[in-house]
Amino acid sequence: MTPRAFLVIVAMAAASAAVSIGARRTAGVPGSTAAPTIRLTAVAAQGLWTDEEVTAANAWRSDFRPAQPVLRRGEAVRLRLESADVVHTFTLPELGIDRVEVYPGRVVEIVATPGRAGTFPYYCTTVCGETHFAMRGAIRVDDEVRASDARPPATVRRYWQEPPPPPAEGRLARGAWRFRQVGCVTCHGEGGRGGVGNPNSMNALVPELATLSRRSFLFTPADVESFLRLLDSPIPLERVQAAPRVPLFTAVRTQHLALRRLVREGRQSTRLDPSGLRPPLDMPAWGSRLTDEEVDEILSYLISQGATADRPAVDAHSSIREGEVQ
Repeated sequence: MTPRAFLVIVAMAAASAAVSIGARRTAGVPGSTAAPTIRLTAVAAQGLWTDEEVTAANAWRSDFRPAQPVLRRGEAVRLRLESADVVHTFTLPELGIDRVEVYPGRVVEIVATPGRAGTFPYYCTTVCGETHFAMRGAIRVDDEVRASDARPPATVRRYWQEPPPPPAEGRLARGAWRFRQVGCVTCHGEGGRGGVGNPNSMNALVPELATLSRRSFLFTPADVESFLRLLDSPIPLERVQAAPRVPLFTAVRTQHLALRRLVREGRQSTRLDPSGLRPPLDMPAWGSRLTDEEVDEILSYLISQGATADRPAVDAHSSIREGEVQ
C-alpha cells in the first residue's frame, strides 16, 4: 500500500467515525442504511447551517432557512454534512461528534442514535469568517416525533452587519458596537452577562464579563471613570507609571495588560473530563483582527458595565479569575 493510499483510508475513516456520548455507533451495522437522512449544509455567507439543498444554481440566495432538526430518541439518523463555501468543522457534543471537517464539494455522513430527549447545540468550531460565531444551531430529540412537532422558524442574528455608531459617541459606544459586531456577544452574552453553555468545559458556562471592573480591581464607579479616562489619554498604558486617581493602579494596569494579551493570543477551554470531547467554544486569538486600540475599546465597554454603586464587590456566580477573559 502506498503512503498516499494509506492517508486516504485514514481520512475516510476519520470522516465517517461516529459517536460515543449519548448515542451508539450504528455505521456499518444491519439496518443503518435505512436511517432517515438529515441534510446540514454550512453557508458561511449567511452564518448558518441549512437543511435546504444548496447548489451552484441557488448559492446566490440570501434566505436559506436555518436547520432545526427534530430527532426521535433511540432511532438512528444519518447526518449528511456539506459545505457551500469554505472549510467548516462540525461538532455536536451530545452525539459524541467531535470536530468533523467538512470541505466544499465533499459529503460527510455520520449515522448516530440519540440516547436521550432534550435540545442539544451543534457548532462550527473552525473560524470560517466574520459570520463564524453565528454558525450554530440545535437539534431537538423527542420520545416521539409527529408531523405537528415542526419547530418554529429560527432567525440568525446578523451581528456582523450592525452599523457603527457615529464617531462623536466616543470610545464606550464604539466598544459596545465592536463587542457585538465581531461576535463576542454570541458567547459572552448581551452586556457581557454570559449564560452560554460550553459542554465539557471546566467552566460549564462561558464566563460572564459584566463584573470585569471588579476583577480589574476597580471597585467603585469613581475608580472605573478614572481608569477609563486614563485609557482615553494619548499615553500608552504601558508607559504610565502612576495614576493617583486610580487606587491599586499597579494591579489594575497589570490586569488590564494581561486581559489585552489574552484577547490577542486566545486560549483553549480546559476539559472538565480529560477523556471527554473538547469543549466546542474556545477563546479565539484576535491579534491579527483587532488592534490594541480596538481591544481596549471592547474592554472599556465591559469595564463600564460594572460602574454602578449598587453592584456587589464580588459576584459569587462569576468564574472569572485574574487575567481570564473566556
